[in-house]
Amino acid sequence: MAELNVFKTVAETVNNTATTIYTAPQNYTGIVLSTQVANVDPDSDVNLTFTYHDSANSPGIELLKDFTIPVGDACNATAGKLVIQTTHYLKMEASKSNSLKVILGVLESLNG
Repeated sequence: MAELNVFKTVAETVNNTATTIYTAPQNYTGIVLSTQVANVDPDSDVNLTFTYHDSANSPGIELLKDFTIPVGDACNATAGKLVIQTTHYLKMEASKSNSLKVILGVLESLNG
């Protein structure tokens, strides 16, 4: 029997190409509770683009576009909860590879 609610932590390094960081699994809705992004580059500010996609062919909806995170700083990339429907996904891209680290807190809730 499938679990009704599953809490997950997703930790990733953000690259300079758009990379999927989270996909809501089949039969579950993902509820992003928090999205912390830290600039770990020792020398420069780094820009973040964060997008929501509802299909493989979707260009995505920008949640943040070229958002600057200063050296040694961090941001909460979601101001509130974000619902991700089954098989929909989130991508992130940094202006400089390996300079941003992200951690998502997600609650996956069984549909139906």
